[in-house]
Amino acid sequence: MSNFVIKSNEELDAMSTVDLQAYYAEKLTHEKAELEARVKAMEEEKNSEKYAALEAEVKELKESKLTTVMEAVKQQGIILEKVQNGTISGSSVREIEGSIEKALADNVENFKKSKEGRHDFSFEVKAAGDMTLAGNVTAGTMPQPERLEGVNDIAERVAGTYPLIPKMTTDRNTIEWVYEANQDGTIGGTAEGAAKDQIDNDFTVTSVALVKRAAYFKASSEMLDDVQYMSGWLRNKLLVRLFLDIDNQCLNGDNVAPNLNGILNQATAFSAGTFAGTVPNANDVDSLVVAINQIEIANQGVNNLTIMMPPSDVAALKLTKVLATSTDNRYVDRLVMVAGNLSLDGVPIVKNNNITAGDFLVGDFSKATIVQKSGITIEVGLDGNDFTKNMRTILAEWRGQLFVQTNDTTCFVTGTFVTTNAALETT
Repeated sequence: MSNFVIKSNEELDAMSTVDLQAYYAEKLTHEKAELEARVKAMEEEKNSEKYAALEAEVKELKESKLTTVMEAVKQQGIILEKVQNGTISGSSVREIEGSIEKALADNVENFKKSKEGRHDFSFEVKAAGDMTLAGNVTAGTMPQPERLEGVNDIAERVAGTYPLIPKMTTDRNTIEWVYEANQDGTIGGTAEGAAKDQIDNDFTVTSVALVKRAAYFKASSEMLDDVQYMSGWLRNKLLVRLFLDIDNQCLNGDNVAPNLNGILNQATAFSAGTFAGTVPNANDVDSLVVAINQIEIANQGVNNLTIMMPPSDVAALKLTKVLATSTDNRYVDRLVMVAGNLSLDGVPIVKNNNITAGDFLVGDFSKATIVQKSGITIEVGLDGNDFTKNMRTILAEWRGQLFVQTNDTTCFVTGTFVTTNAALETT
């Protein structure tokens, strides 16, 4: 009788590779001896009444289970190799053995049928082990993530020019106005019996033509149908992007069709005038003061002015000191902050990310006008081969123009601080 003893999982994990190989070799020898002893016992009972039934059982064992045991030996050779390279532990081997026995039990009918004719079947022996989401979940995600509704949009700048300008609508494609071009003659005193002074004015008619700004998305019908919020999101995004284009054109348009005639294109350039070379330690505040004065001496009102600057330049303006020395760090007291709004001598300063860094614009924005056929319109339809390709076209368009009447352009002054400060600096 064999003295073979089954080891526990803890004992298997503590064994070396050599000991594990010896253990499983002894285990297979033990199982083979037990099987042979059983066969021998059955042969000794050959003449007994139970022989016929036992013979059938032995035959089945020889043709199926003994063959499978040999397959198990092969599997154990593979397993021992994994034990050697550290892929699995000794206790995992026992779990694999259990899976072999279960596979044999589950396929006993297949083994029986294979003796009677062709019967293809297979089974997989898989090691039991620790379960993880990474190792045991395939073809999907578990648990199901929670999807936030909508789309996290790219940050867009805030429109800074369009909202400041008055609007008008038209059903025409051109806007005209008459401006006074010249004033001839002078008025003096009139002596008794002398002729009075005659004066006259010259007039000119000018005009601007409306231009179109438009953009579109193309999206598949499946995308619009399957993503619940996509149709509305695309419309809103198209509206925002076209609106920001119009806002940009109102400031920076170069008047080359189909571009608008932006305010910067119509504004008067900064002129130091009588202050040229007279300001010691000239800074941005000094340039803005002279720009406001330039508008005033052009006989334009200054009660409705606005200063437009990039955010970083506004921040720098707040940091401007009276004198940049170690002994005098006072801020310019003419810059006043009230409820978060900065002003210079009562003129509000607004931030606009769309104006070039280092530049400024001072002006009366009520003297500009945005004329448009209507607000932005959005349409959804089929274009070209959209029908055959299951696409939909989402179109947004706007038609209009910006103008500053001829004699009002001097109420806008623009410049670059580096240049204007240098023009004012004492020479």
